[in-house]
Amino acid sequence: MSEPFDMSAALATFIEEANELLAEMERLLLGFENEGVAADEINALFRAAHTFKGSAGLFGLDYIVDFAHVMESMLDQVRSGELRLEPPGIQALLEARDHLAILVEIAEQAGEPDAGVLALSAALGKRLGAAASAPVQARAG
Repeated sequence: MSEPFDMSAALATFIEEANELLAEMERLLLGFENEGVAADEINALFRAAHTFKGSAGLFGLDYIVDFAHVMESMLDQVRSGELRLEPPGIQALLEARDHLAILVEIAEQAGEPDAGVLALSAALGKRLGAAASAPVQARAG
């Protein structure tokens, strides 16, 4: 007879991996501010958001899934060339990364986001969506 699956151990693994992804996201985004944006780093950032979305979904953490999906969508537009990542977009992604860290902390504490956290998720999502809807403009020079 097999032993029952320990969901708390799986969630602890998700939290550990989420914190590693958050550290990688921060490193990449700070590098964008200092060194510019490279395609392989955009791809790595996209994969991190995609992993967040998928892994959080396994635990029914819809508030993380929904927020990571907005980040992933924006980054997909950057990857496809529909959107150029400029400093305001980088700043929005840094703020989104920090907010994602708050959402992970809520999950770690087995809590639910309150109205203020959900409102911030919506506001940051709109900022990312607005950045994603900005057309790519040719660079001068």
